[in-house]
Amino acid sequence: MTVVGTGLPSSNRGVSETEQVGVVIDWLAASFDLLSLLEACGLLDDRRAVTEDLNGRVGQCATSVAEAIAAHFVPGLFELGEQSRGRFYNWRFALRHDDNHVGLLEFGGINTMRQDGTYTARLELTGDGCRLYEASSGSDHAQRWSLLASLLGALDARLTRVDIAADDFPGKWPVQWAIDRYNEGAFDRRGQRPKARLIDDMGNKTGKTFYVGSRQSEQQLRVYEKGREQGDPESPWVRYEVEFHASNRRELPLEMLVDPAPYLVGAYPVLDFVGGIGERLRIAAEKVLANCKRAVANFRRQYGPMLNAMLHASGGDEGMLARLVLGTARSSLPVWCPRPDDAAQLLTAILFAPSGHIEGQNGQE
Repeated sequence: MTVVGTGLPSSNRGVSETEQVGVVIDWLAASFDLLSLLEACGLLDDRRAVTEDLNGRVGQCATSVAEAIAAHFVPGLFELGEQSRGRFYNWRFALRHDDNHVGLLEFGGINTMRQDGTYTARLELTGDGCRLYEASSGSDHAQRWSLLASLLGALDARLTRVDIAADDFPGKWPVQWAIDRYNEGAFDRRGQRPKARLIDDMGNKTGKTFYVGSRQSEQQLRVYEKGREQGDPESPWVRYEVEFHASNRRELPLEMLVDPAPYLVGAYPVLDFVGGIGERLRIAAEKVLANCKRAVANFRRQYGPMLNAMLHASGGDEGMLARLVLGTARSSLPVWCPRPDDAAQLLTAILFAPSGHIEGQNGQE
């Protein structure tokens, strides 16, 4: 299968250590021994009573169980959502941070028993959940994820999904580079070329995505223009992300959480530019910047004419215009930039010119 691209020249495969792209954990799902966790927390007096309650339709102790799981793995970090019914597991509690969904806790049900009789529960952290977990202490990546790996390991945990992402901020390895390598056979496995597909933005700068493999397989690579996806049409930021799934043939080792880069490169050796640990703060800053640019563009398109009319109505008096704007302002800030200082710095750099002006009657500057 050949994927048609724009024919950019092939990149030199050799890279220096200083050029290597950092790696982050961007999704995590694991099952673990729930009764052992409750026993370690001193909350398990009667195993049979607990399992019968969680397997039933009432789940009287479900909230207490969810609180115990959260306190064990992510103490004080996230808020619990309302108790709800799950599909595979009986009970589901969302993990939330500032009203944003960042993960799940799931447990209960007769189908959650392993063949050896282990009664399991499930922990899931989204990309934002992983970022917040990693940034929640002064520890470095390895220390923080080593702690979680140890906690999971002590409960006979099995990773069921792990996403490992590498962020190429300057865009040295664009989507077209991955397409060219695919066409050369660099992603072939055991002599077979995996399926691939390209979602092309057709030049509108909303972001291209190139997939190698399928989500139903043990691993899938996504290469996409992350900055443009976040709303900045001029961003060069490209993300290489591999979604790993456990299967009957392959387990996902807990070591993936501590040292993820070798697993990403091991899955696709052509990605030999990957190494080290990603800069989470920079990822967050890039995401906020892209959201801010998009918000400014939307604001100008939707409200620019109205502001121009208000400026004309004020006779060019900027003080009067400021009073008009203050009269429409709300006390909240955008969800993507909740800190006033950050919002002020970004908007000053992106939105405001050194001095105001009145557009002409024909709407042209």
